[in-house]
Amino acid sequence: MMRYSRYRVNYILWAVYGLVICIYFTVQTSLVCSMLGLGWMFYFLGTAGCAFLLILLVYLPIRTLAGMKNREKQCMPRSPRRSYVQEGARHAQLWECLFLIFAIAAALALRLWMASAGGAELFGDKSLYEIAATAAGGHNGLEGINFRAVFLYLLTGLFSRLGVWENTCILLQIGLQIAAIAVLYPAIRMIAGRIVAVAAVTAAALLPVYVEYCLAATPESLRMLFFALALLLIGLLLRKLRKSGKKSASSGLFVFLTGIAAGFLSFMDYFFLSLFFLGFLGILYLERRSSRRGTAVREAAVFLAAGACGFGAAMGLQLFLFGGEAGTLLQDWFSRNMVSQYIGWGSFANQEELFYFLPLLFFAFFYVFGFFEQKGNLGIIWIIPFVFLLVSDLLFGTSMEKQTITLLFWGVFAGMGVHSMCCFNEEKKKKQKVNAADMIPQEHVRQEEAAETVPMPVPQPGEPIPNPLPGPKKHVPREMDYAFEPDEQEMCFDIENLDEKDDFDLL
Repeated sequence: MMRYSRYRVNYILWAVYGLVICIYFTVQTSLVCSMLGLGWMFYFLGTAGCAFLLILLVYLPIRTLAGMKNREKQCMPRSPRRSYVQEGARHAQLWECLFLIFAIAAALALRLWMASAGGAELFGDKSLYEIAATAAGGHNGLEGINFRAVFLYLLTGLFSRLGVWENTCILLQIGLQIAAIAVLYPAIRMIAGRIVAVAAVTAAALLPVYVEYCLAATPESLRMLFFALALLLIGLLLRKLRKSGKKSASSGLFVFLTGIAAGFLSFMDYFFLSLFFLGFLGILYLERRSSRRGTAVREAAVFLAAGACGFGAAMGLQLFLFGGEAGTLLQDWFSRNMVSQYIGWGSFANQEELFYFLPLLFFAFFYVFGFFEQKGNLGIIWIIPFVFLLVSDLLFGTSMEKQTITLLFWGVFAGMGVHSMCCFNEEKKKKQKVNAADMIPQEHVRQEEAAETVPMPVPQPGEPIPNPLPGPKKHVPREMDYAFEPDEQEMCFDIENLDEKDDFDLL
């Protein structure tokens, strides 16, 4: 599992995250109060009461049970504990495979049921469907380097081969979403662990906002697939850096290629800037086996430069294939990504999406309390990308379809809340309680360990087997001595009265 370092700037990130959670908690409580007809005076009271109940009924019991379980594991002897951990790891891998199969099957069944319930018809904006249906059979290529153009190119190609049917578009969307879910689990697991990956994949597989977009002719499913692939690439990069530790040419090349991919995807959609920040922070915060701090800084600088090169390469390819000017292209990129007439769903959910957004918010709320004691400090690199998405939603506004990526980050932090409750470090408490075993000099410990690891001599053929039992102790001569020595007058051992029978006369 990945581990990330702890610095003083973590206090600032914790404060930012706590402020974001408080704002969203209050907003969601206000929506519930407005549905119940309550005034604004109940907004803050309802928020405080709900937070108190969550801590009392959910956080404290789970935290207490997890602490008891951790103490039981620590009390085990070393060898049984090691076998217990190995056996648990094998069982965990089996459960992971079963969960992923179940998640994919449930996601596929839910989407097929939604398609059949909707009459296998598209809903919402059908402009891309109509353009692809009109261009089917013709020789049309890409119209630009963005997800809308790529999705339109794929849809037109399928219509040319399979015919113009709405079912074709629905099956394409379902296939892209299932592929994204299958890639998403190993990607998030490498970066943030099993629990976080389970929470994020469950949200992507079952939440209605994802299921509904399999019936829409939008590039959201394609964007999710590329998002999952980029996460997988970042996870592979961090795993390689953690294992290698030392500076190497292969690690530097991998960093450079990953940065180019992140920059290129950021040109296609600015939401991928969140992944660029994620990779940059992951390189800086990652704990390695053997490496100096300067190596991480240099690799982060290479990643940053590679991202700029990737963004510039995407611009150059756009100008080379489709013409235009660099200034106009940048202006179009800003207008396409930063200007919209929508209010971000991920920022302030309306009443329809309220009830399946609240569980994510509640579990993400628990991460505020388990931030500093979380095992591995897994959530530290996700905060800045998460805040970037939320702020961009509020400032620029984005279409509803793009909010599925923001919702995915909510799923990640919901998993962080669960992980911080169940997996936490007790190192600070252990340091305060100094045990008697800790006072043993290290020299004696090393001598005992060396004596235990001395290999037994192997007898040659024909030689007697050495006696495994301990031999007799060497005789040490001792001189008997007494504390009291009687005088000669007191040394009378003869029987003076022979008339009386002694103890040995049996007759």
